[in-house]
Formats: sequence, C-alpha cells, structure tokens
Amino acid sequence: MMTLVQIRERNRKENAAAQRLQAAGYRLEGWDPRTGQRIAAQITNENTNDERRTFYAFPTWQDAAALLG
Repeated sequence: MMTLVQIRERNRKENAAAQRLQAAGYRLEGWDPRTGQRIAAQITNENTNDERRTFYAFPTWQDAAALLG
C-alpha cells in the first residue's frame, strides 16, 4: 500500500516525464485499458499525403521518457 506522499511523488514524476515527451515532439495518446499501457505517438509529415504515425506502448510515462525522450 502506497502512502499519500509516495502517490504524490509518483504522480509528480509521471507528469514530468509526460511533459518531457511532449517537448521532444511525441503526442500522448493516452492509456489502453485492455493492456494497461500508456500510448505515445510520433507523427511525421503531419497533414500531408506522406503522413506517418508510429505508436509506442509503455507501462509508465517514465519508462517512455527514458527510452524515447
């Protein structure tokens, strides 16, 4: 069981990781309820005929930021 202080610290780290991902150009697509994974997308040539989307799934935003951002 996590204490309130531990929950706040985890949430602070998750929010900071999400902000780093957004600053690096990734779009946070949210959470997949079937797998419990957070989904981040990288979009290149947005709004053109050559648009490409790459999706990544991670258990936490911190894991995503460590690998992508």
